[in-house]
Amino acid sequence: MAMHQQVSLLLTLILLLATGEGSLAVGTPSAIIRTTCAAVGRPGGEVGYDTCVGLLSADPAAAAAKDAGQLAVVATNLTVANVTSTVLVLDDLVKNLGDCLRYYRDMNKTLDAALGDLRAGRVEAASGKLLDANGVPDSCDIQLFEGSAKKNPMRKENTDADLLSRLAYAITDLQLPNPPRHRR
Repeated sequence: MAMHQQVSLLLTLILLLATGEGSLAVGTPSAIIRTTCAAVGRPGGEVGYDTCVGLLSADPAAAAAKDAGQLAVVATNLTVANVTSTVLVLDDLVKNLGDCLRYYRDMNKTLDAALGDLRAGRVEAASGKLLDANGVPDSCDIQLFEGSAKKNPMRKENTDADLLSRLAYAITDLQLPNPPRHRR
């Protein structure tokens, strides 16, 4: 089975699991699926009967299987598709998190410079730097959402950084004689 077919099969399986009905089978599972799942679904087994039936019934190759050995191949193919998909998600997250790390390192430098300006009484210069820092958390969020993984493990941190940077900017702006009108 080609890798593309495995990923497509995994996505179909995920969609079927998302229905929340606990069973993926459209019809009655084959006898070999029921027998095999009864064996692995026994008390103390690795996988429950309903989960086993649901996972195997999602793959047409399992319905055509003649014995447990063929079902083992089907289950292994499903596992390969899942792991392949997971690797792609992780690769994308690592790349995008690396970009976010660079954004935040730059933001940290900008904030350090803004602190220096504030301590030196250069409120207007600090205000501009704080305004520049405001966009970094959003850039990270966008980077993660636009990635193929569509996952954002940094949501809370980005939200906190965005809120705090906007607060610092707003308070600094209050000190200016003519505050700019470019608030969010």
